[in-house]
Amino acid sequence: MKKNYDAIIIGAGIGGLTAGAFLSKAGKKVLVIEKSNIIGGRCSSRTWDGFSFDVGADYFAKGMLKNFARLGKDVALRPIGFSVKSFNKGKVMTIPPGLHLIKELSGFGMSKKEIAGFGLSMAREILFRRYSKRYKTNDSVIDTITNNPLLRNILNIGAFFSGSLPHKMPSYWFNLLFGRTFGYDFPFYPMDGAQRIPDLLSEVIRENGGEIRTNTSVEKILIEKNKAAGVKTTGEEIEADVVISNSGIQDTVFNLMKGKGLSTEFKNRVKKYKHGLLMNSIFTAFKTDIAMMNNVHLYCYFPDDVKEMFSTLHKGEFPDDYIFTLSVPDAITGKRTDGCCTGTIKFITPRGEDNKEIISKEADKVIESVNRILPNFKKSIVWKKIVTSEDYEDEIGFESCIAPVAESIEYKKMSHKMPVKGLYNVGATVLPNGGCTASSVESGKRCAEDVLIQTQ
Repeated sequence: MKKNYDAIIIGAGIGGLTAGAFLSKAGKKVLVIEKSNIIGGRCSSRTWDGFSFDVGADYFAKGMLKNFARLGKDVALRPIGFSVKSFNKGKVMTIPPGLHLIKELSGFGMSKKEIAGFGLSMAREILFRRYSKRYKTNDSVIDTITNNPLLRNILNIGAFFSGSLPHKMPSYWFNLLFGRTFGYDFPFYPMDGAQRIPDLLSEVIRENGGEIRTNTSVEKILIEKNKAAGVKTTGEEIEADVVISNSGIQDTVFNLMKGKGLSTEFKNRVKKYKHGLLMNSIFTAFKTDIAMMNNVHLYCYFPDDVKEMFSTLHKGEFPDDYIFTLSVPDAITGKRTDGCCTGTIKFITPRGEDNKEIISKEADKVIESVNRILPNFKKSIVWKKIVTSEDYEDEIGFESCIAPVAESIEYKKMSHKMPVKGLYNVGATVLPNGGCTASSVESGKRCAEDVLIQTQ
């Protein structure tokens, strides 16, 4: 075996990079191995024809800033707060909530008494965490706090970010999106784009003597006497005291370990996990003369019946009307390229659909739909690139699943600790709950803390 490291990290997603940053800052010798030429995984950016776009995450939680502060990089991140506008049948709701919500909910046909009752119910569920004790599913919490059909539709936005059916999403998702679990009640965006997040984590690793190798594939994790001993890449075997995989728990178990040293019960449990529905991205550059809203980075459009739409998608069929999002980071950063804003439209592929031509035709319909919330949007487009869920891995470098593990009441995520000594898994496929950037960062930090305790 070659050179010894305290920890080898497989994959430079933000879970792995966070673990590497905390370990290297604590004095550990760290090596991060990434198969592609770009770090960040689902939190990264790409540039085409001079236009830059986030290709995965575009919505970040203020709770992440605490971890970046511990690494001394919170100021360098330059976070910008923003608003989210949610549209349903011509009605609008703004997130995070504020005094504007009173006026907006009046437009939903709710009386002052109903609005007050809704606010009280929301506060009760979040502050006292009643949702975790009284309900199994996210939509049962929503149905309890309001009987307004338009509001229920919008509050089911979590299904878009988890890729699961609304009635199968666990109740804790309610607090993930509307509460303070990670701070998504006050979202932020980095001034220099999503790529800034992994770039700063890599800075910490390199500043503290760590290494990051790109364009290098790990073929397997080496196990000796039920203990992780290192990894085998295409060209060599590398020894380490600890191995941390950011490759997803299923890939770790069945491809990198080949199930070695794991019980049948453990492997069967991992087999049950399903990823969320796949996502398509329409990358656009458009003229800035359309009526964008102040301080709004993310626009969300909801069809008349979100539950029915997701049921249709899970059956493998295209719905008549889509839920979609449009992210416009330039609207809050103030940056322009050739006088244009860049924006990314995302919509979901029906389960099992793999015809790129059909998906591309649906993408054109979605572009038409954006005109409902931003009039003349289609006419303002000067450049576009459609990357379907079938193209994503080849063009971007990873599968376009909404969540690598679509959290469900049918199963629970596992700890980052693997049942093999010195072996860990980090990222959105393991605890803590929430298939998002904030949970990935948190898993990396917790993993680093465990490693440091074990190696003291």
